[in-house]
Amino acid sequence: IFAFLACGIAIAMLSCDILQRIDVTEHVLDIVSKEVRPLVKMLTGEEANALTMMMINMKIKGMLNTVMPEAKAKLYALGMAKLFVLEIGPLLTALLLCGRIGGSYAGKVATMQATAQNKLLRTLGISAQFWTLVPALAGAILAAPFLTAVGTIIALFVGAAVGPQYGIGEWETYSQEVYGAVFPALRLRSVVDWQSEQLFNSEGHFLRRLLKLLTSLDVRCTFSNSYKDTLVEVLTYPPCFLLVKAVVFITVILMVAETAARLRPNLTPRNVPSVITSSVVIASLLVIVADWGFSQLWLLRQ
Repeated sequence: IFAFLACGIAIAMLSCDILQRIDVTEHVLDIVSKEVRPLVKMLTGEEANALTMMMINMKIKGMLNTVMPEAKAKLYALGMAKLFVLEIGPLLTALLLCGRIGGSYAGKVATMQATAQNKLLRTLGISAQFWTLVPALAGAILAAPFLTAVGTIIALFVGAAVGPQYGIGEWETYSQEVYGAVFPALRLRSVVDWQSEQLFNSEGHFLRRLLKLLTSLDVRCTFSNSYKDTLVEVLTYPPCFLLVKAVVFITVILMVAETAARLRPNLTPRNVPSVITSSVVIASLLVIVADWGFSQLWLLRQ
C-alpha cells in the first residue's frame, strides 16, 4: 500500500509538473501570424495592420486559455489511468512479491530440501511439489490480482488528490476520464448489440430480449471476423489486462522459486540464503521480460 501511495504521489506530481510547463501559446501565435496575414491580404486586398493582428491574437489567446486547462486535465487523467492499470500496477506488485512471496517460498522449499523433508515426503508417497507448490500457487493467484487492483485504486485516488493542488482538473472530471479509460466499450458484436438493445433499461419482455441475444451470441470483434482479434481484444481490455498480467507474473515468480530450490539435490542449510537471492533476482528479470511480452501483445490491439 505504501509503495503504491509513494509511487502514485511521485508520478502524479511529475505529470502535473510536466503539464504545467507545457505552453503552446507562443507557437500557435507564430503560426497564426504566418498563416493569417496572407489570408487577410487575400480576402481584403490590404495588409493586416497591427490592430487587426492584435485583435486576432487576443481571440486566439482566449480560445487557448479556455481549451488548454480542459485538455491538460484530460491528459492527466488518461495518463494516470493508463500508466497504473496497464503497466505500473501489475509490474510494481510483481516486483514487490518477488521478494515477499517468491523469496519466502524459495526459502521454505530450500530448507525442506536441505533437511531431507522432500525425501521424506517421497518416501511417504506424497509429491513434494503437490505438497508445497499447489497451495502456494492457488493462494498467490488469488492474492496477486487483488493486491494489484487495490494498489492501482490507491494510486488513482492519489492522482485525484494531487491534480487539483496543481490546478489541473477537478474530481468530477478526473473520475469520469479515469472510468472511461479503465472501462472503455468492449468491441465485441454481442456486447454492442446488448448496449444498443438497452437490455437492462428496457421495460417488459426482459427474458425474451435476453433469450434472443443469447441465442444469437457472436463474440467476434466489430472490426474483424478473426477470432485472433477477439482474443486480443478481450486480453487487452484494461481490467482483463491487469488481472492476466498479475496472474502470469505471480506464476512466473513461484515457478522460478520452485525451480531454484528443487534443482539442487545436495543443498545444505548454509546455501539456503543464496537460493533465496538467486530466486528473487531471476524472477525479477523474468517478470520484466514478461512485461515486455505483454507490451507486444498490447501493440496487436487495433
